[in-house]
Amino acid sequence: MATKYLPLELIEWHKNHCPSPSSRSDLYDLCSTGVPSISVSDLIEISESRAESEERLALKNLGLEHNEASSGDRAFRRNLASLYSARSVGVSEDNILITNGADASNYAIFSALLAPGDHVICQHPVNELLYKVPQSLGAEVTLWTTEPTKRWQFNTEELKEMIKDNTKMIVIQSPCDPTGAIVSKATLEALVEIAQEKDIIILADESYRPLFHSISPSDEDFPPSTINMGYMRVVVTGTTSKAYSLAGIKAGWIASKDLNILDACARGIQYASLTASSLEGALAAEATSDRCIHALLGKNITLCRTNLNLLQAFIEEHSWACSWVKPLAGTTAMLKFHKMGKPVDDEAFCLELLANFDVLICPASKCFGDKTRFRGYVRIAFGRPQAEMKAALAALAAFMEEMYEDIPTVSNK
Repeated sequence: MATKYLPLELIEWHKNHCPSPSSRSDLYDLCSTGVPSISVSDLIEISESRAESEERLALKNLGLEHNEASSGDRAFRRNLASLYSARSVGVSEDNILITNGADASNYAIFSALLAPGDHVICQHPVNELLYKVPQSLGAEVTLWTTEPTKRWQFNTEELKEMIKDNTKMIVIQSPCDPTGAIVSKATLEALVEIAQEKDIIILADESYRPLFHSISPSDEDFPPSTINMGYMRVVVTGTTSKAYSLAGIKAGWIASKDLNILDACARGIQYASLTASSLEGALAAEATSDRCIHALLGKNITLCRTNLNLLQAFIEEHSWACSWVKPLAGTTAMLKFHKMGKPVDDEAFCLELLANFDVLICPASKCFGDKTRFRGYVRIAFGRPQAEMKAALAALAAFMEEMYEDIPTVSNK
């Protein structure tokens, strides 16, 4: 298992307690948050025009020239612009920069737009890089917390109280890792209104955005991309490694209608060489083309929906010990394990599960909280192949029967 896809706190926990899991073929990895990767031949197989895809992906035809002015592959940018423009007019290839993955995108934005002393408000819980990178750059960070009792939804009135004179940026992730929650359309509208009044930049990490498995586009809460909310000072990021089955390449992007934001990010990308290679750009362009994208995303959304149903069945069978807020999108869910009203020690739970049943999941109080918040919670990723998901949940069920009684509890406080 490649630890580079795990939260930083989990990597440290992983090193301390799991000496060499990468060499174990029997490990059920429910930590990695992408969907199953595909090969080039798989991509050609799902194409609606195999002959054209074969021609475009033939190694002898792939150009090895330098990327255009560090903006990235033109066809890839054009495809992404079409996805954003499906709901609104005004996103073109010139509004998009290609990067070396979502983390590189977010880092480029933070380093280009933030200075020591700036104030950032960041959604929480969330991928920790979204608040730790601003902190490392000298920014003051306030966490905008969500709670399971409110179905992980924001309170925009609380946001108004957090804003300071030096607030430069509000950071969200929708769909969210680890909760699988979305920022609803109504909440996005309120967020944009607040940010626009104070001229605050909104950064929206939309790495998991296409994976809407439990909410329909016809639902009133279904969110458009934040770039389509009518506010210029929005910048969104994405990647092909999560929803598009291309974890083997590093192709992400930055999109904004504010050309000043894009220019600042482009300079940072150029200095740090954070643009995806021409080969990666060509593969990403084909995956996001009209020939491939519908079948690719359809397959992955169906897989997530199927696996989520398996996970829901496990939770219903073990309702005496665990509960959740069912995620609406993405590949992750937060489950709470408890005994007689007290949360279990989630780190001990994960260690015993790994040591005895070869299932790797994430202790949330360690990796997303401060060792007190999210006590009893674990994050489970459900984007794995269906057979692996079934086997992992069977092992988890056996653990619950044989060892759960011995897992210690901790204080609620």
